[in-house]
Parts: sequence; C-alpha cells; structure tokens
Amino acid sequence: MTVWERLRNPCGWRAGAKQISVDAMLPLLVIPILAVIAAQAFLCTVVVFVVTPVLVYYLHHNFLRFLLRTKFFLMWTITSVLMMMLVFEISVVPLLEILPEENFVFIMCVVGGMWCGYRTKLHADTTVQEAAVSIQSLELGEGSGELCVTCRRRAPPRAYHCRLCQTCILNREYHCKWLDCCIGSSNLKSYLGCLFFSAIAFIYGSNLTMTSVCHPFILIGTVLLPDDCSDVYHQLDIALCFVSALYSLLVGLVLICYLIYHLRLLYSNTTSNERRLDIKNQSPNF
Repeated sequence: MTVWERLRNPCGWRAGAKQISVDAMLPLLVIPILAVIAAQAFLCTVVVFVVTPVLVYYLHHNFLRFLLRTKFFLMWTITSVLMMMLVFEISVVPLLEILPEENFVFIMCVVGGMWCGYRTKLHADTTVQEAAVSIQSLELGEGSGELCVTCRRRAPPRAYHCRLCQTCILNREYHCKWLDCCIGSSNLKSYLGCLFFSAIAFIYGSNLTMTSVCHPFILIGTVLLPDDCSDVYHQLDIALCFVSALYSLLVGLVLICYLIYHLRLLYSNTTSNERRLDIKNQSPNF
C-alpha cells in the first residue's frame, strides 16, 4: 500500500495528481518482458506459454482477489492489443509481404473490436450508474419483481446480483474481468461484436504475420498458411513477430469458443449465469 500511494502521475491534471494502481501497471511491464524471453528460443517460447497462465492464476488467487475491482485484466487486454498492433505495423508490414488491402482489413477489424469493447464497457457503466441512482430513490420493498437481499430492492425478472458491480444486472451472463464490466442485456450485442471482430483481428493478424516471417505454402488460390518456421529465432525482431503471432492465434481461438458458446446460449434463450445456477441446483449434495 505504501508503494501504491507513492505511484502517482505528476502530470498537471485538472483534479490534481492521479493515483496509479500497481495491479494496473503490472501488464505493461510483464507482457513485453515475457515476449522478449519467449523470443530467445523455441524452448523459451514453450516455457513462457505454459508458465504465463499459471502465473496469472497465481496472481489472481493470491493477490488480486483481495481487490474488489482490479484493472489488471483490463490492462492485460489493452496491452495485448497494443503489442499486437505495434509488432505488426512496425516489424511485419516493413517486410513488404503484406498487401495494403490486407493491412486495411486487419486495422478495420482491430478498430471494430476496440469500438465494440468500448461500447460494451460504456453501456455496462451506464447501467450500474442508473441502478445506483434507483437504489437511492427507492425504499426497501418498492418496485416490482423479486426482492434482492443484497441490493435491498426489487429487481426485474431474470436479473441477478453482481458482487463486483454491486447491483442487479438484467439477463446477467457473467462479470467479464478482461473488460472489467458485467455482460447483460444492455451490452450483450456489443460484447458479441467485440468477440467477433477481435477473433477475426487476432487470427487474421496471426496468419499474416506467420506467412510473412515463415516459409508459406498456398492452400487455396491466394490463401497462404505457414509451413516452415524453424529459422525465425535467428533474429530477435523476427522471433518477436512469431511469438506475437502465436499468442494472437491462441487468443483468437479462445474468443471464437466464447462467441460460439454465447450464440448457443442465445439460441436456447438462456444465459451462462442461469445455466451455471441450474447445474449447481441439479448437482447432488453429499
């Protein structure tokens, strides 16, 4: 807490110095360091990609769980997107293997994902603020719907309480740590758009990068796939491109899984929160 108190932004903000939390600063330092370590050799790449999820899990369950709202995962998302963009535009595009049309499509997908992510968080924050105002204006038991024992007010049907947002969210899916907001009926469309454009950006950018730094082969027509990447570790900048592409590919595949999962939930007219509650209620008690 002493270090936290000392980390303040000395810039001349209108409201004075801005406090910078340690958990928000960690991804800005950790991700570039891990990328440089992974670019040293193939074994280092394997070790980093195996150890990183364990490291994030350890930080979350031993340090970040003491914080009600942490910016660690949000800053991890922002840092990952910025790193992918910088590596692609600074190191991959100058190799002159990327067509201007391909670079334009990639940038549009990144911008689309960022815009939908911003709208997702904006709508979630607006919902939380409106709920806070309604809590102050309502007395205990007023309104319609079931009484939430935490909010001490009546919430509409299919609304569930989020302990992080400290309010009830209509058609709540879950609290997305990577965007630092709850996903519900107010921002589900924006969230699905964020998953869609981000998945395309990560996978498409990964393919463009790998086919530029590796020896590609023609799959169908003008569609290229990487073939031999054995010599990417001879230069540090090329190795960084390869590591970034591999990381982008894994993230893109995870986002596609999330997108398919939510589309299935929409088709069945349910939410992930309701599905989790049903499984919990159906599980036998010993």
